[in-house]
Amino acid sequence: MKPYLLPIALSLLVLTACNDSSSSPATATAAKAPPPRELAASDVLVAKVVPLADTLAFTGTLNALDSSTVAAEVEAVVREVVVREGERVRRGQLLARLDHETLAQSVAEQEAQLANSRARLGLARVKLDKQRELYERGFISRLAFEEVESDFQVRAGELKAQEAQLARARKSLADTRLSAPIDGVVYQRAINPGELAQRNTPLFRIADLSVLELAASLPARFIGKLHVGQHARFTVEGLAEEFDAELVRLNPVAASGTRSFTVYLRVANPEGRLKAGQFAKGGIVLKEVDDAVSLPLSALHDAGGKPWVLLAERGKVVRRPVTVRLLAESAGRVAVDGVKPGETVLTASLLGINPGDAVTLAAAR
Repeated sequence: MKPYLLPIALSLLVLTACNDSSSSPATATAAKAPPPRELAASDVLVAKVVPLADTLAFTGTLNALDSSTVAAEVEAVVREVVVREGERVRRGQLLARLDHETLAQSVAEQEAQLANSRARLGLARVKLDKQRELYERGFISRLAFEEVESDFQVRAGELKAQEAQLARARKSLADTRLSAPIDGVVYQRAINPGELAQRNTPLFRIADLSVLELAASLPARFIGKLHVGQHARFTVEGLAEEFDAELVRLNPVAASGTRSFTVYLRVANPEGRLKAGQFAKGGIVLKEVDDAVSLPLSALHDAGGKPWVLLAERGKVVRRPVTVRLLAESAGRVAVDGVKPGETVLTASLLGINPGDAVTLAAAR
């Protein structure tokens, strides 16, 4: 090598060594740092304040709180039926008429006999007054006066008996007019014109559907959590909306076979959307929270100790302590304090994801 080229070669070697020493740590760090992990839309959710309730599940059948059976009080032929099944009726509304000709004649006969009894009693009263005057003056004996007085008492008793017979005849005549005892819907009609209505035979059944009641059997281990006045929600087949009910009674004696207790739920049904006999499925609200963030149970960690959740915050996974307000296992959700609405929460533990890891979000729901 030529002497004048040696200094230049040494300079190049020094510059190359400096460049290698300055770039090696950065290159090593970049090679060691893993790339951010992309979280799928199903892995995260955006926290929201959603009302959450812890409920006790129940099933049962809806029944009318008030219902009535209209039966024949007299034996007579049906002359007219003015209602059909499914029709709404008001209290006192005519349902059917029975043949009343014979009973009307009986009433007329009893009225005539009552008039005769009143006339006889009036005459007996006049005789009694006259005999009392004569007795007081000493013109007749006490025995003669008592005979007249006894005859008057007999006439008075006959009049009362005749009045009672007339009342029964009039009632029997009134019973030929069958009326609705309550407001409701006719759900059974068992008679037609021309048929003979037997005494005490049910002819109509009416149900008031404005208020329904539901009986549900619940295990004994839950009965301590229930009390009158608790709110309940339920659904029925064929209708999409949810309906409200109120716990009004608890049977204090358990069923002998199942050791379960029966509770009764009252349902207001002013519009008649619910029908008697529908199968209902719902839950009695044991506790409810409406001002906390609601998350799926899978997002909560260490629920029995110091609970926490994982959040995606500024491109990293962050561990956040939370306070459990309500744990609703039946709904599979939990209401917590410590997470703000709008924050991104990991819905479950993901394999290989730890606090501090870098992440990116494909989409947040």
